[in-house]
Amino acid sequence: NVFHAGDGNIHPLVLYDERDPDQVKRALAAGHDILEKCIELGGSVTGEHGIGVEKIDFMEKQFAKDDLDAMRALRRVFDPENRCNPHKMFPGSKRCADFAPKKQIAA
Repeated sequence: NVFHAGDGNIHPLVLYDERDPDQVKRALAAGHDILEKCIELGGSVTGEHGIGVEKIDFMEKQFAKDDLDAMRALRRVFDPENRCNPHKMFPGSKRCADFAPKKQIAA
């Protein structure tokens, strides 16, 4: 299941071999293009599963600065110490090395 056809909620599933750098590059580009098209058509890059590290940089493309500031202010009301999923909702200058994809070692 890669979408909810009735409500326009899509879950693109781009299959690729992570061992092939060209496939990784093309898969990331496809994901980027899909999100860009969602914004262009008036849709949202967020939905039932939130934003997360894969979509965080699209927040500034979809929302105005004032809107993001209002969202940050609301979040601070409920999470004043930024403990709940830090760095996964709003774009910022800080990045964590843990965001990098993990390489799996064959057993």
